[in-house]
Amino acid sequence: MSMLGIARKSGALLIGSKAAEEAIVSNRARLIILCADAGNSTKRNFRHLAEKCQVELVLFPSKIQLGKLIGVKEAAVVVLTEDSFAGRVKELINSGGE
Repeated sequence: MSMLGIARKSGALLIGSKAAEEAIVSNRARLIILCADAGNSTKRNFRHLAEKCQVELVLFPSKIQLGKLIGVKEAAVVVLTEDSFAGRVKELINSGGE
């Protein structure tokens, strides 16, 4: 199971634009994972929110790839709400893993 899958099972992963945006503006988000193939307005919105609320954002290659890791068809954006998962997932994504 992937680290993102474990985070999902523990409740530390929020999936989708609405849940992600709510977590960001309520200061619960620790890491935003945004897919490179998300729609332009989605990318613009989450880049703006990340900057405004000072939450780190990392890009992920594909909505389908991300979806497979978390057990859904596809996901354009997810948010991690726990520091321990956020740090580890960021390391994995930056090293080409996860």
